Amino acid sequence: MKKAAVFICVILIICVLGGVLAGCSGGTKSSYKIDVASAAGYDEAEFVASLQEEKAIPLSVNGESNFKIVCSSQNLQKDAEFLRDTLRQMTGAEQAFEVIGQGGANGSFIFLGKTASAIDTSSVKDDGYAIKSSGGNIYISGNYALDTDIADDGTANGIYSFLEDVLGCMFVRDDYSYVPQSSTVWLDDLDIISNPDFVWRRIYQYEVNQNDWSRRIKSNGTGVRNDEVGNDANRYWGTWCHSSFRFVDPDIYFEEHPEYFAVLGGERRHEVYNNMQPQLCLSAFVTIDGEKKPAYDIIKNKLAEDMAAHPEAVYWDFSINDGYHPCECEECAAAYEKYGSHAGLLLHLVNNLAKNFPDKYISTLAYQHMRTVPQGVKCESNVNIVIAPIQTSQLYSYKWGDNDSSAEGKKIIEDWAQVCDNLFIWDYTVNFHNLLLPYPNLAVQKDNLEFYLQNNVRRVFHQGSREQGDEMACLRSYILAKQLWDAGADINELLSKYVTVTYGAAAPYITEYIDFMHEKVQHADDLDLYDNPSWHATDYLSVGSISEYQSLMDSALSAVRGDETLTRRVEEIAINVDYAKMYELSLDVVGKQKAFERLSERAEEQGIERFHEVQNLTEEFIQTIYPEYLSRQKAYLALAVVLPVVAVGAAAAICIVVIRKKKKALHAETDRTQSKTSD
Repeated sequence: MKKAAVFICVILIICVLGGVLAGCSGGTKSSYKIDVASAAGYDEAEFVASLQEEKAIPLSVNGESNFKIVCSSQNLQKDAEFLRDTLRQMTGAEQAFEVIGQGGANGSFIFLGKTASAIDTSSVKDDGYAIKSSGGNIYISGNYALDTDIADDGTANGIYSFLEDVLGCMFVRDDYSYVPQSSTVWLDDLDIISNPDFVWRRIYQYEVNQNDWSRRIKSNGTGVRNDEVGNDANRYWGTWCHSSFRFVDPDIYFEEHPEYFAVLGGERRHEVYNNMQPQLCLSAFVTIDGEKKPAYDIIKNKLAEDMAAHPEAVYWDFSINDGYHPCECEECAAAYEKYGSHAGLLLHLVNNLAKNFPDKYISTLAYQHMRTVPQGVKCESNVNIVIAPIQTSQLYSYKWGDNDSSAEGKKIIEDWAQVCDNLFIWDYTVNFHNLLLPYPNLAVQKDNLEFYLQNNVRRVFHQGSREQGDEMACLRSYILAKQLWDAGADINELLSKYVTVTYGAAAPYITEYIDFMHEKVQHADDLDLYDNPSWHATDYLSVGSISEYQSLMDSALSAVRGDETLTRRVEEIAINVDYAKMYELSLDVVGKQKAFERLSERAEEQGIERFHEVQNLTEEFIQTIYPEYLSRQKAYLALAVVLPVVAVGAAAAICIVVIRKKKKALHAETDRTQSKTSD
């Protein structure tokens, strides 16, 4: 018995150690730690007191101001009006800060854009800005991001930075801007120059597109939709991606020129094949050495036509369709062999387009089979390579590359940096299979952005969800946008103020939730774009972790009870915790049912349309998908209850049978013994 007990203990110890080790991955994940509680907390009263201390410039005194806003640019009119309204809201000076077309001899002025020509902006780059004071006036002026005919982007960035960095406002959501209240505001003399780390910045997120929030957070790549050339509302772009069939339309060319299209399975094809869109036969347009073939002019002429129709666009894409299926013809195969990559012919074609249109950026995708850099080919100076590392980690940064997926991404970026001066990262920031699942990936971005800057990356596209209500969408969008302007920004300080001004009395609990979640995910093997909740059952989505999240949400909601606005904001996070509970690796069917009931109610209130990137519409999810899942859980629970009972009953029955047999055998042996004795 003792030996058996020792053996069982050893097995249990091995199992426990195995579970611990399985939850601990080696290598550096990120050099930055999310620890919001460690940051200096934001104290509004203290900040307002600092505004009221007498300094060089009296912006407002006791709710009165002599300042007017001078703006002569139509492009800046809405921004100037936003500045006016915010200053009035802040100071209570309701008649001040009038927007006028030109300044005068009397009064004080905030000069915007070209009206601020009195200041030196020679050190301002890209869509950066200068904020300076002189003679009691304030001057805000900036560069144009890419083309002087587009808009006063730099000045607009300066306006919102003046409000945020000088006056303490914070544009935390598409539906809410935090504005501290102070009837008296004194400012120091101003001499600010700020240039962005990344020249093109887009946060692709539903909320960012609403109410001009993108402009306030300087997401300058967000624009109006222009389906005519397929740019999907990406500002400064003509064609955006997956564009090759736009230039060589199979409806126009396939019948007479099937040789323009890929050979797949021994045939020229253009329609969906094995669930993917075929590609062009690139060897039909350029030779293996990169010389133009006659068919090349089809692409060049179509591009020239599009450019003439949209002269404001700076970037033009020619790239593969969204799929694999490279051409299998002999000439294309020979090119693959020569360059060690499917991208050799593509890069030759794009280089030729870049030479034909030297005043534009010609862009293409390093995506799927085009990720590997072709040997012996360099990019023209105006070629832009869009690297889309979809097989990526959201826990291990590229900076260290200490797991397989981050190491692969690191190598791809570093290799392309050797042959191209203009790299663009198409980054992914959500769990596409579970859009509402808690997703603690804020730490990895800081390392990644620093790594990008070291490797010729000046353009970043952060892809979140196109649907409303993605997990912590506003918070993540704001933090990412601030880092795209300044990669050195202190995330914990940003988060500390963000949480304080957004969640009010619930802020301490939201802070603890963010910190605890990021602490627990450090025990995970990885954080993927398509994670299943059960994969994190021993780290940040363990039963214990989810229980702690629920407790924090309960406390947060109690803290803001009676405040409808703050309650709604906390519930936007609580629904993520409920979703995690619903898929918790446990048989707590009662708890899952309650979480589902809360989620069902809040999903409608929050306007959530999908729970998955392409599937699981809310109505289908609530009425069919999850109820079916919960039914299976109840069946498992029933089995979990019944099977032990059956097992115990079976064991008892076996014991009874064995005992009866032993008794019968004993009686038989006794009878035989007595019989022998009598003989």
